[in-house]
Amino acid sequence: MTDNVLWDFAPSVKHVLIFAFVPSRQVYKSQFNETKGTTVCKTVVLPIKSGLSGPCPSLPEGKDDIIDEALISFRCNVLHTTFSQPGPADLTLCYLTIYIGEMLRFLKKTATKAEAKKKAVQISHSNNFSIPGDDGFCLPGFFGKPTSKSEADTIRSYYRQLREELTIRLIDVIYNKDGTQNKWWFQFYKKSFMGIDKAT
Repeated sequence: MTDNVLWDFAPSVKHVLIFAFVPSRQVYKSQFNETKGTTVCKTVVLPIKSGLSGPCPSLPEGKDDIIDEALISFRCNVLHTTFSQPGPADLTLCYLTIYIGEMLRFLKKTATKAEAKKKAVQISHSNNFSIPGDDGFCLPGFFGKPTSKSEADTIRSYYRQLREELTIRLIDVIYNKDGTQNKWWFQFYKKSFMGIDKAT
């Protein structure tokens, strides 16, 4: 079981069991699809654990959020080429899965955790990424287009906050405590969820 679960950030037992025993042919879907919140581009602004500024409501420590879910499910979901009938939270889960794969490829030649923290901000802190409705957005058939500038600003701010927070947690997972790369994570750098290489 050790190779199939993340032990560095204490996911819930329920998530560990789901991830450990879900057959590889079955895609992991979000448990947050029924969560109520601000709707943008067919997805929903979900609460997360974060000290970063952004539109996400605050979630108490000890609770799982969509970022935990993306990290836990990544090594299962990245092997899939389709994702049928996604719910509102599934859209963000899919986006974050693509983003994790992009970061693994971006950091593949970055040997240490200290270097990775410096390098990763080139992507995580950039506002120059595509959102639904833009040419080149990674999941055009999944999301709706913004119907106003306000909605476009909200989805950009929401995904910017998620990208920043996910990057912080991801680096703690894909690098060992001694600062070296975790081979069980970096072996997935060649895999692209649904054949999509970049979320940017």
